[in-house]
Amino acid sequence: MADSTQEYGTVIGADANFKGELSFDSAAKLLGKFEGSINAKGRIHVADGSKCKATVKAKEISVEGHIEGNVEAMDRVEIKNKGIVTGDITAARMIMSEGASIDGHCRIGSNGHTPRPGGGVTTDAKPVSVAPPPPAVKK
Repeated sequence: MADSTQEYGTVIGADANFKGELSFDSAAKLLGKFEGSINAKGRIHVADGSKCKATVKAKEISVEGHIEGNVEAMDRVEIKNKGIVTGDITAARMIMSEGASIDGHCRIGSNGHTPRPGGGVTTDAKPVSVAPPPPAVKK
């Protein structure tokens, strides 16, 4: 997913606070604050420093900022190293960079964007801690 602002038909500026419903056909980039719901046929990029308190549905979703709400991508979700998602993620594919954070459940797979009765893989995102190996026992 490219990040050039020129590729986005809709840009919500860094100084903007927007509440409501947003829908669009092409691509949009969020630089400011948004609250409500986003429904897109194209892609949405939640830029570094932006805050989105919304349900987000789009073909592709790229997260560098913070989304608080459920995320559903028909194709893929990309959470970059500063990206935070607080909510459930459903997508056909997902890319998660080191340093990214998810607090919610994930359903990822070829049919991840469509709920399957009694199925699908659900994983809990939990912090990972690595303990040092136990000391060797001398005999």
